[in-house]
Amino acid sequence: MKKIYCLLLLLSALNYRPAVAQIDTVANISTEDKLYGLSKFWSEVSVNFAYFDHAKVNWDSTYRAYIPKVIATKNTWEYYMLMQRFCALLKDGHTGVGFPEKLLTHKSRYKWIYIENFNKKFIITDIPVQYKDQVPLGSEVLSVDGVPTKEYAEKELIPYISSSTDHVLWNTAAAMMFYGTDSTKLFHLKLKTPQGKVIPYDYQFHTYGTKWVRRNGNTPWKMLDFKVIDGIGYVKLNSFADEAIDTAFKKIVPQLYACKGVILDLRDNGGGDTGVGAEILKYFTDKKMLVGSAWKTRDNLSSFKAWGYYQAKDTSKKVPNAWQKKALDSYKGNYWYQGDTMTFNNDVKEQKITTPLIVLTSNNTASAAEDFLIILDGLKGRATTMGQRTYGSTGQPLPISLPGLTDGRICTKRDTYPDGRDFVGIGVIPDIEIPRNPSDVIAGTDTVLQAALKEMSKKVK
Repeated sequence: MKKIYCLLLLLSALNYRPAVAQIDTVANISTEDKLYGLSKFWSEVSVNFAYFDHAKVNWDSTYRAYIPKVIATKNTWEYYMLMQRFCALLKDGHTGVGFPEKLLTHKSRYKWIYIENFNKKFIITDIPVQYKDQVPLGSEVLSVDGVPTKEYAEKELIPYISSSTDHVLWNTAAAMMFYGTDSTKLFHLKLKTPQGKVIPYDYQFHTYGTKWVRRNGNTPWKMLDFKVIDGIGYVKLNSFADEAIDTAFKKIVPQLYACKGVILDLRDNGGGDTGVGAEILKYFTDKKMLVGSAWKTRDNLSSFKAWGYYQAKDTSKKVPNAWQKKALDSYKGNYWYQGDTMTFNNDVKEQKITTPLIVLTSNNTASAAEDFLIILDGLKGRATTMGQRTYGSTGQPLPISLPGLTDGRICTKRDTYPDGRDFVGIGVIPDIEIPRNPSDVIAGTDTVLQAALKEMSKKVK
């Protein structure tokens, strides 16, 4: 069974918590420790990283260029931010540098604006109730401190984000729109309201929370949520990180037998363990073996690498034999161990659910939840997928300890469809794509679920 860690956005300590602590910008680890951290990360990536062809970066020369930059950092926070930039060049959602939690102080600050990305436009989708008349929901952020928003994001935000896909890169940029350490900083925004009026708005962090126009924050998170809608079983699977979700799912299976169809919602599932998701899928097919992704990982054979050094110097035009090619690939760091295609024995003895199945996806469907979709793809015709393309990143991260920072990670495993098609760097594309739009988000209209129910009505007639 493959273990996939839950999706972790490594900027989460700054950008996805409602309250964010202040940051110590005085503490400073030694220059030696900083250089060791840079060198260790460079070295481990050099040997283990699975996606250099996606990154398209000369890793060695970039490392050399970063040495004087690291030496010039004045504190641990600057060092962390520089390491973020270094890591972001790898363009991988399962590779990141750990946030320096020891730099957090006790004072909290609260982000009083909620911004989301819609096709590289940053739209305000929630605001404190006291500003609801001043800032209409759906207003677009046109500029920040006089800089056009797209340009601001490309300069101030995107260089710090390691992402496998462009859509997640911009989603994350919108979420981390106002980052940094200074709670007193005033951001001067120019907004365009849904009616087309351009208005100024000054924003800064606050030291206490607020009530929002749209979100009340009172809905508790559930690993699994279930209800029946007009005879259709709706099951929201929010994580595959714990086998407890399999237990919870099995408890509702008797009720699903009575449903005309089933909708599985993976839109907020950031992953976990691939086997946990596969266990649920076994209830929807009689197929005895479920086939998941194919995978490979770089193999480091020291002696072959040494022999490859001489192969690289061979100027003859003769075609290398298999041994020589293996040596040359090892020298270039491009020799791979081909793993077995993941398979899961369908040992479920209970009655299977044979009614129509629809699976919902979004940009937040990630990692082991994407693996679930790869297995589903092998069950041709069993389900219809609907929503947005997925996160586009999975794999097995290698944890790595760096001085002054919490553990980072490096993606060591390259996953594809069984036939070799890529989905990392692309996302799994649903059968029926349904774009998000600001008006539906603001109104709380679940257009994807509505479309799924409409689609299901065609299948159950």
